[in-house]
Amino acid sequence: MSSLISDTLKRLLDLVRTETSTEDLQKPPYESYAQLIQEINNRLSIGGNVLDKELLESMRNMVREALASLVRRRIEKIMRYYQVGKDIPQELLFIEERRFLIPLLELRVAEARESKAEGLSIVSFKKGFPTLYSVRLVSLGPFSQFDLVVLPRTDAEELMRRGVVDVIR
Repeated sequence: MSSLISDTLKRLLDLVRTETSTEDLQKPPYESYAQLIQEINNRLSIGGNVLDKELLESMRNMVREALASLVRRRIEKIMRYYQVGKDIPQELLFIEERRFLIPLLELRVAEARESKAEGLSIVSFKKGFPTLYSVRLVSLGPFSQFDLVVLPRTDAEELMRRGVVDVIR
């Protein structure tokens, strides 16, 4: 077997071994899976002239299995980081993993916005109302009929109970 092929396979297997034996993401020696696979394909095509077809097919199967293990383990780690809300260091990710993660991180940002707004309500005033002091000890108002206002939920519920506002959300 060509030394170029064996070096490339050794690096791949070392990467898989490191990822599978640790709990944290490791910094990959490549920017992307595409770069890794291209290097492997280049090495196998160079060696393809020397190697017989059966040996070449056996090596390709070994590479497929190693790549599947690598991707599976890294995605498991990334999803574990995501699930517990741990920051995922971008420098430890392959480009493809970053692209995969973008929508999930956008969802996390949306969830954070919603949780900040959970204690608030949107109300519409049915009639004019003078300045009020919120449960947060902030003065709000005065308000005119049909004003749309974001208020702390407890204030909105009290004003609704008194018939002053309609809670929209």
